[in-house]
Amino acid sequence: MGDHPEASLFRCATCSHCFSVPNSPNKAEEYGDGYFEDEHRRWFENPNFWLFDRIARIIPGDGCTRRVLDVGCGRGDFLRYIARCRPDLQLTGIDLAAAPPAEGIRFLKGDILTTKIDERFDVVVCLAVIEHVGDIRTFAERLIELTRPGGYVCVMTVNEASVLYWLARTLRRAGFTLAFDRLYSKHHLHHFTAKSLARLFDRPELNLQTAYLHNGLLAATDVPASSAAIAHALRVGVAGVMAVGWLLRRMYLQTVVYQKLPAVQLSHFPAYDLGSETQCRSEGPGPTEGRPVARRPPAPIRPLHG
Repeated sequence: MGDHPEASLFRCATCSHCFSVPNSPNKAEEYGDGYFEDEHRRWFENPNFWLFDRIARIIPGDGCTRRVLDVGCGRGDFLRYIARCRPDLQLTGIDLAAAPPAEGIRFLKGDILTTKIDERFDVVVCLAVIEHVGDIRTFAERLIELTRPGGYVCVMTVNEASVLYWLARTLRRAGFTLAFDRLYSKHHLHHFTAKSLARLFDRPELNLQTAYLHNGLLAATDVPASSAAIAHALRVGVAGVMAVGWLLRRMYLQTVVYQKLPAVQLSHFPAYDLGSETQCRSEGPGPTEGRPVARRPPAPIRPLHG
């Protein structure tokens, strides 16, 4: 497959996880107004209300005041949607960029890894964020830490085992690099498969509730094109790829929901060795099996070729 013009790509031989090392690692991605209004305008103009509604269903409606945290909330689209249908909730969002104020929502500006947050939440949501984070292991641990026992962690990210990613790699080998360069740009540092995402959250205190593959909205697809006609043609192609992905159950996004078990339920679990984000040391049953993961030597991390 070769390297990307902006980064070197690597894959773990055990868990299939692909990650990139940018050629300019000291230049962090900026999240100013241009990020939301220009570079990814269509994504933020077309929120995925279908996904929002599906996530909302996991929030208990038992009359108690429930707390929801959206990590990497952007402009707060998910929280604004939830506020309309569940005014009983206490809603908090945090992002590196400041979000426009909204009634009934507390927005924090800062890094989730360093910002002090004293309370714990019934639901912690992270949508299309974890693929942008360098230290995904510490990030995942922070999401779990902020979830109260009995609460839920919901993460949505890309699915590198999808038809869309496969086609991009195939076209790259044939000399057509547009899709490959777009998907594997330094904008995304991590490209998860269902297997590698499960490995990251394979922890004794978490119980998998649901995991499903899905597409994004065609209207939200940012297509780099020099004219409206070319952009339309590209979107028609993307629509076809989405349809094939749906038929083959290899869609390009994935969402997982885990419940954090109460401490009393953890006493019979041995410790897991989770390795690091680039050395996957564990193997064995999936996270729903409730059995310990056998330890093995670190898997080789190799550059992606071919």
